[in-house]
Amino acid sequence: MDNVLNGKKSWLAAPALFLLGVVAIVAIWLTHSPEWVQAHFDADGASPVESATIGLFYMVIGLLWLVPAMRCPRARRFWRWDFSLVSMLAICRELDWHKSWIDTSNVRYVAGKMAGKAFTGTAYKLKFLTRTDAPWADKLIVAAFFAVFIGVLGGTIIYFLPRLWRGLWKLHPVSWSIGFLGGVGVLVNVVDRFPSVLRKMGVRLTDSVEALQTAMEEGLELLLPLLAILAILQAYFIYVAPGESYDETAAWREI
Repeated sequence: MDNVLNGKKSWLAAPALFLLGVVAIVAIWLTHSPEWVQAHFDADGASPVESATIGLFYMVIGLLWLVPAMRCPRARRFWRWDFSLVSMLAICRELDWHKSWIDTSNVRYVAGKMAGKAFTGTAYKLKFLTRTDAPWADKLIVAAFFAVFIGVLGGTIIYFLPRLWRGLWKLHPVSWSIGFLGGVGVLVNVVDRFPSVLRKMGVRLTDSVEALQTAMEEGLELLLPLLAILAILQAYFIYVAPGESYDETAAWREI
């Protein structure tokens, strides 16, 4: 266990997990029909892959409280709550709980070429806050969600960013796992926006390509909690229970 989670080459665990995940996603897409892929990866939030993603995020929260990832008890308590809230925000987004707080069915455009037409799309965009016809109560809900999301996630990233950057260069396993976690999160959003960008350009995707896009988006989302679990276990074995590799990981504990 020491060699896998806190050995000299354990920084490769995150890249290996990412590559295995991508290979598995592509292999499933190549060997199944587009209909099967859509049913098992999406299905409007009721697919096995999405259910597994949500379950793994709940597992992340449980693991945060069962497995100490920091040496200092006071810091450990605070960051447990912080990371748990970040995980709950991820669950909220995955289940679209935030979208259920606002009903845009009665919101219509009041000016321009779209005047009189119903508002479409999610309210959780900056353009919704700048609309003149959207109810102020809904705007406040959206603004509050943005404030919590940016405050918690952004504050956490800013606090750990210098340590993360140093750790990446020193091949710190936790830094690499968190780095890949953030990179995969960005990649998920890119893949999510890809079809809409192409539609605006007049490009229509085939059923097979749409299935690949769905499999890649949902499959990469499944990797997010797995990378988080990997980072938690690595931090535990490096900072709390270094074991036989104590001397090897001494430099990492100073980052």
